[in-house]
Amino acid sequence: MPRWMARLARPALLAGAGLLALRLAAWPVQDAVAPPLRLTLAVLVVALLLFALVGAGFAPPGARHRNLIAWLSVIIVIVAIPVIDRDYDDWQYRRIWGDTGPPDRMADAVTRLPADGEIVLDRHADGHYYMDAAINGASVNFLVDTGASVLALSLDDARRVGIRVEALDFVHPVSTAAGQTMAAGVMVRRLEIAGHEFETIPALVLRGSRQSLMGMSVLERFSSLEIREDRLILQP
Repeated sequence: MPRWMARLARPALLAGAGLLALRLAAWPVQDAVAPPLRLTLAVLVVALLLFALVGAGFAPPGARHRNLIAWLSVIIVIVAIPVIDRDYDDWQYRRIWGDTGPPDRMADAVTRLPADGEIVLDRHADGHYYMDAAINGASVNFLVDTGASVLALSLDDARRVGIRVEALDFVHPVSTAAGQTMAAGVMVRRLEIAGHEFETIPALVLRGSRQSLMGMSVLERFSSLEIREDRLILQP
């Protein structure tokens, strides 16, 4: 077996490098290709390169291109690892997120002042501040909670923005105003608040909550937050 592996090391290297080049060339149109297919292709690239590396190791010490094949295999694998990581993240995202249909109309819970782009929220009758934000084209009403470390979505809101809640793993115990509940971690790729866009936001889906929470993972992206005369003001 070592002999035929050594013979196939070079073809495996060329095949792996060619498939990786094809994958990188298709990057601008990658969204048109299903994430599982992209992930399978990237894994195949690494498998071919690892085969080439092992095959080169079985070649006699004086064999032609033995060291070159080994080093090229290692270098190309290093290049391919971020591609696999990106394709895996896309696969996980598509597994959890679906489509929401036409965007909702944003409600009037947020006032944006055109002069400097600040966001002004009026105190609600219950003493809290609320704001609307768009996720995946759907409008969600959030309670502003500086005590929450991350963005938190209720089950109903999670479904509205396109999250397949049945695919989530509710393994994180969290404490809310309503008591102890379980949550599942998700990644929100884009969130819009009154014209301000934020990307790559860690979030939780709460199993036992009816109100979504705007936590510090979003609020800390504003330059300042202050309360003035029953108004909460966020500066971009």
